[in-house]
Amino acid sequence: MPGLIRDRTPLNGSHDGSKSQRSRPHRPTVTEVRIADAWAELARSLDGLRVAFYESYEPVHGFLPGSPASDECSRDATLAGTWGTSPVRDANIAPLSPLLVLFDHLDTLASVFRSPGGVTASHTLARAILDIAIGPWYLLEPGIGERERVRRYMNLRLQSLKEQVQLEAGSDSTAIRDHSTDRIALITKAARAHGFEVRREGDRYRAPYLDSQMPSTTSLAAEMIAPQAPTLGPLFWRMGSAIAHGQHHGISMFFERQDLAVDPAHGDAAVRIQTSSKDTALRCGGAPLAVIATLGRFFAQYGWDATKLRAAEADVIDVCQTVAGVQKSGIPGTFRAKGSASA
Repeated sequence: MPGLIRDRTPLNGSHDGSKSQRSRPHRPTVTEVRIADAWAELARSLDGLRVAFYESYEPVHGFLPGSPASDECSRDATLAGTWGTSPVRDANIAPLSPLLVLFDHLDTLASVFRSPGGVTASHTLARAILDIAIGPWYLLEPGIGERERVRRYMNLRLQSLKEQVQLEAGSDSTAIRDHSTDRIALITKAARAHGFEVRREGDRYRAPYLDSQMPSTTSLAAEMIAPQAPTLGPLFWRMGSAIAHGQHHGISMFFERQDLAVDPAHGDAAVRIQTSSKDTALRCGGAPLAVIATLGRFFAQYGWDATKLRAAEADVIDVCQTVAGVQKSGIPGTFRAKGSASA
């Protein structure tokens, strides 16, 4: 019969049951002691990102004076209009909400790592984390200036408002639809007043946008995760999507064939659905990388001290690389905002 199973094997291989392992004493290295339970270490390292964020957030609850966000907001009045009196401030504080949702998902992923189940669910969560991180990472691009940041923010708002309209498509006029439709009109009115070109305004199903559309999720994932290896980000996202949508090529990644025929006449055989900490650290690696990339931009835009964040980032990278068995390297500069890369 099919089954679901997850390994709980230390990385030093001492539970492989071989005679040589049982008879020969093994002195564990520092790394082996540290990751005696690889699943627990993966979870602990994810917790570190959340702790670093909240320890920086609690004392200030916003961007600091002299930060790029503060500088942009000093010119808020130049872009005020029917979309709001402080659109620059709105654009700069907008990433906070998805960041909180991001950490909620990251905490849940850590909980799955600690649990005996979640064989495939971890990959769905990892894909969701990538999805959530895309918006704030794109909005927080350093050096784009307040006008471009407001344009990107309003495009995200237009997309969200249009989806609210579609929630009740086919029904009579409702308060939700009317509110969303009115907000879209106010945004497009202000956009024209400030010289933005409003496009696709009359489309029944798709949202209007200002000047140019937001790039696709896969193209942004390529830039966010590893622009020097542009296939990596979309690969993480597509693998997670295959699991989230129940597609065979995704589920089959977890198959371990058993020497047990179920229906010999049709060639059916039993399989076990399982995963290992090594495979999971590798296939779900896009999730912590997306969080790291987003937090790097956020801390830089808000002018926060990133000392604790960098320590947490280094720990996550070290644990994931060790558990996945990949070559160790420093945190790539592309995961950080300009001017804050480390070796």
